[in-house]
Amino acid sequence: MGKPLKLLVICVIVLSALFVYATRSRFTWEVTGIDNNQDQRMVDEHDVQEGKDDLLSNSTWNPCTFDICFNLEKCPFTHPFATYVYDDLLTSSSKENPFSPQLLVDVLKETGSYTSDPTKACVFFSILWNRESERENVGHLETQIHSLAQWGEYGENHILVELSTDQSPGRSMLEGVSTGKAIIARSVISPAKLFRTGFDILLPPLRTAEADSMDLLSPLLPVSRETFIHFHGEHSPHQHRGPGAITPEHIRSLQQLLKGKERVDIQLQCQQPATGKTKRAVEGQWMLCGDQKSRLELCSKSMFSLVPSPGGPNAGTGVGIYTRLIESLMCGSIPVVVGVGVLPFDEVIDWSRAGLIVPSGRYSDILYILRSVSSGDIQNFRLKGRHLWYTYFSSPLRVVQIAVAIVRSRTLHPPPPAPHFVGKQLLYFPAPHHKQITSPSFTNDFTAYSWSFWNDIPGPLFSYPSSPFNPGLHFSRLNEVAVAHSASQSAKGRAAIESTFKKNFLVNVPPEQFTVVIITYKRNEELMEGLAHLKGIPSLNKVVIVWNNEDDPSADLKWPDIGIPIVVVRGKGNSLNNKFLPYKAIETEAVLQLDDDVLMAPEEIEFGFRQ
Repeated sequence: MGKPLKLLVICVIVLSALFVYATRSRFTWEVTGIDNNQDQRMVDEHDVQEGKDDLLSNSTWNPCTFDICFNLEKCPFTHPFATYVYDDLLTSSSKENPFSPQLLVDVLKETGSYTSDPTKACVFFSILWNRESERENVGHLETQIHSLAQWGEYGENHILVELSTDQSPGRSMLEGVSTGKAIIARSVISPAKLFRTGFDILLPPLRTAEADSMDLLSPLLPVSRETFIHFHGEHSPHQHRGPGAITPEHIRSLQQLLKGKERVDIQLQCQQPATGKTKRAVEGQWMLCGDQKSRLELCSKSMFSLVPSPGGPNAGTGVGIYTRLIESLMCGSIPVVVGVGVLPFDEVIDWSRAGLIVPSGRYSDILYILRSVSSGDIQNFRLKGRHLWYTYFSSPLRVVQIAVAIVRSRTLHPPPPAPHFVGKQLLYFPAPHHKQITSPSFTNDFTAYSWSFWNDIPGPLFSYPSSPFNPGLHFSRLNEVAVAHSASQSAKGRAAIESTFKKNFLVNVPPEQFTVVIITYKRNEELMEGLAHLKGIPSLNKVVIVWNNEDDPSADLKWPDIGIPIVVVRGKGNSLNNKFLPYKAIETEAVLQLDDDVLMAPEEIEFGFRQ
């Protein structure tokens, strides 16, 4: 038998076997009544039910991500980002609690993200206050949460904010509570697996007394300080130390290495616990010592402050770690964070610009790392740390504002425009001799959420027409742009192209003018003389006079005609700070601030603006 015939016989046998198997399988399905599609549906329903069980289980952990558990249909681009705040706190208020629902509403109104109509809300806020007495009845708290008016079945688009201070217990009051699809914003993670990166929000612990916070800030100069490194804390032992834990033995070894070389301030037993009680912190955690004022006095004398991990990335973290971190920013001491996996707001904050982030495995080399930091780096760390403290941590209300901003950025809603200060307008002299050109407004709404947007001035709460991070074409680049352009249009010649760019050097941005803001107080003659010197400036859009006098301008005051509008607005009392307010009359990005007795030649002002 030839090879082709053999192959044909083999193929026939294989096909016959497949036909018999398929027929028998179909007969079995028909006899037993099993539907293959029904079987698949049963599997799918099992998976769905299993997912529901995860969401409704008696645990704060569930497999939520922002894409899965957040309903963006409630946050359309056609409507502004809106937040609804429940009227009552879920836990009882106390003298330690600086919050009231109305206070939170007032702050959210300032950022334009509040609505009193829950049907128009994108997210729903409810505040919990972490106190020891309120951790006992888990079932009652869960019933309260599930009874929220807009909760529904799973609490979609809800944010449960668990506020803690350095006196709060070291455990979350939401442990064992079913939170469904709600985002949890809190300061305590125990264990660390309960934190869902990109979904939950890690808050810093709050200060209960914020009125004197600015008074507690330490000066950032000189760079050199009395103490090299500082740490006061007491370790609460745990029989199961996690990997990467920084123990008292580790800190004593650093103390021995520095002995006789650098001055250190290390104490591993608290003479006064942070709570003022004998109760120790949660097992395995480092307990704070003393009150905040005494801790800030100590760290303000130190160049570096140690912020050690309690026991590896899976051991969880408590308020003590984050309190040390925030206080080091306040006192200008560089935080040395060792082995801490998650830091407050690290979804948006670049913590490496404000301190040293050291893996626990590098603890033995920490002395070499610290000695390599230059004086310039120390000052940069301090400046960035002070900016982060003021922007993110300076008050409990600011903390909640930032939490709202983070959720807003996840939905890709732009921040609201920065508010204007609307002072009482006293006079207006419209006298334009040339076309008035205002600045372009908000052209980069959906590209604003860059790393620098969160980590540099002006911050994430408001949007602005532009920023120093997206400048236009500068004189220094005119030549290279002209050369590149002339290469594609060589017939026109390089000289002609360069001449065109030099005449229209703002070719890639809209033309713009600037506003002069002058603050004045009882110097009318000097003011009129200064105004007269502003005549004939081509790029001047308007002059805004901030009138700090108690009386309005007199009717016989002779105002010079300088060819552009002059607006006189009432200041908020007699304060030099009035000239820094964003008056609504200012319609340009560029502002030149002058005192009422300053005289400058028009060509000097124009040259300075064009540079």
